[in-house]
Amino acid sequence: MKRRIFTILALAALALGAAGNASATGFSIYEAGSRATALGCAFTATADDASAMFYNAAGLSFMEGQRLDLNAMVIRPDFKFSGWLSQTDYASGADPETGQAESKSYIVPGIGYTSNKGGDIAWGVGVYAPFGLGVVWEDPETWVGRRISHDVQIETIYVTPGISYKATPELAVALGLDFAYQKLALKKYTPEPDFGQNAIHTEIEGSSKINVTPSLGLMYRPDDKLSIGAMYHFKKTMKFEDQDATLDPLSPMSPAGDPLPWGQNLVNGLGGSAQTVGTELELPSILSLGLSYRLTPALRAEVNYVRFGWGSLEGLDLDFTNDNLDQSIHLGYEDSWQIRAGVEYAVNEQWVLMGGYVKDNSPQPTESVSPLLPDSDRNDYSFGVMYRGDKWDVNASYMAVIGDERSNIENGEPVRNTADYPIGNYSALANIFGVGFTYHF
Repeated sequence: MKRRIFTILALAALALGAAGNASATGFSIYEAGSRATALGCAFTATADDASAMFYNAAGLSFMEGQRLDLNAMVIRPDFKFSGWLSQTDYASGADPETGQAESKSYIVPGIGYTSNKGGDIAWGVGVYAPFGLGVVWEDPETWVGRRISHDVQIETIYVTPGISYKATPELAVALGLDFAYQKLALKKYTPEPDFGQNAIHTEIEGSSKINVTPSLGLMYRPDDKLSIGAMYHFKKTMKFEDQDATLDPLSPMSPAGDPLPWGQNLVNGLGGSAQTVGTELELPSILSLGLSYRLTPALRAEVNYVRFGWGSLEGLDLDFTNDNLDQSIHLGYEDSWQIRAGVEYAVNEQWVLMGGYVKDNSPQPTESVSPLLPDSDRNDYSFGVMYRGDKWDVNASYMAVIGDERSNIENGEPVRNTADYPIGNYSALANIFGVGFTYHF
């Protein structure tokens, strides 16, 4: 049986490696399970399924028996832009250009196995994707933000084994290890200087080294009504060394129809199309504090305070083998917080209804709002339903992630006045559909 479980988890990890992710506030993806998503991911003080490996592994001590959880969240983001490439165009009153991200669906799995045989020690392992980013703009050759990015993808896998120790009948503490692996890809255009035609197409792709950091959990349940929980995932530095970068020279023509060899000449001068690059990407720490209270035998409510340590993400330095290509992408993120609330109502022994709300504050300063990630403060609304059987449970969830409109113009002036960054207004919306299946051994 154990061999079968680990085979399933290994296959799940491979599936995660192939899956794309969509951005949330910052580029976190807090939806590690369908049931938790239905509750607005206010789950730190509950954590009573295998997604506890992310939300709070101390919950393992209050489960019984063995269980396998399989979850899939389908995220459909929608980004739009209206604005100008240059301050001159903005100041002249020219009609704004528009942009639309491609309509894509990203599948984010959440998989886990837990075991509690009634002793002081319970254990489990989870596979999930807490950080990801996918923004692909339509019409990339003419998209106004193509000089920064027309396609960016970040995919992150966490595999977390952990144990929980029940120190007293009311108190449990947990320790886990977050094994993280990440893939990064970026595509952009570089114009020739005279007429602004696309002269070089750059593609950067890479895979990080595996990073290992601890995670912590605590849960206190003095009675059947009250539960208090806390979890902490440490920050990570994902390192990319000697990754592939391709500079593809294009064949632009001047308005008069003359060839413009600037791109080819530049690529030749840099030593050719094939380059190598290295970088480091900081992933934030996550702290969540939760309180759950059962108001009636059928009705339970929970509220969480979640804090992300985004302040460690100053930027992304691209270190090429050819020093002339080195560049730095300034981000300047700040620590951010969320308030998450969820309620569930047991209609009867089989059916449970769930709902949730999230107030989510963006860590992104105005000067970093760009085609890479047009982030904003958000309000999330969720609901779901669960059916409980003898050996298995199944649930379905939906969450609407509604972003505030975000502008990189303040007091009539662009905050980031450079030639490549478009200025204007961004809007974001995401729909998250989830389904989960739990089997009790």
